[in-house]
Amino acid sequence: MSNATERVKALLHDLQQDTQNYQRLRVLLEQQRQALLTCSAARSEEIGDTLMAIYPLLQASSRRRATTLAGFALPADGQGLQALFSRLPAALRQRAGEWWQQLEQQARLCQQLNQRNGLLLSSQQEMLGALLHDDPQDYLYSR
Repeated sequence: MSNATERVKALLHDLQQDTQNYQRLRVLLEQQRQALLTCSAARSEEIGDTLMAIYPLLQASSRRRATTLAGFALPADGQGLQALFSRLPAALRQRAGEWWQQLEQQARLCQQLNQRNGLLLSSQQEMLGALLHDDPQDYLYSR
């Protein structure tokens, strides 16, 4: 088996792993929101630690994907992946395209959930800061 074949196999495996990691990330981000809403600092910290363990896995996979695409003289983006997929046998081409589409959807959803959690956390910090450092009535009536 050629080195190119091995690199493509590894890339396809990474796509599947990334999709699973993004699914885990989605669940954790939803749990994080619940912990933030219930002001469960311990649970929020626990979830944060787990999230921080997943991010490096996704970053490493992304770097490997970019390196693989560069090795085939393809751009390190979705178009580069599609160009690579076009070189695969038909059945595998279709599955790989579906895996990439799933991965993109999961990543977008996780980005939205993360932004939502960030806004919630920011508003909680703002409210807490106002309550601790100012007159609470000023906070209530400044809204």
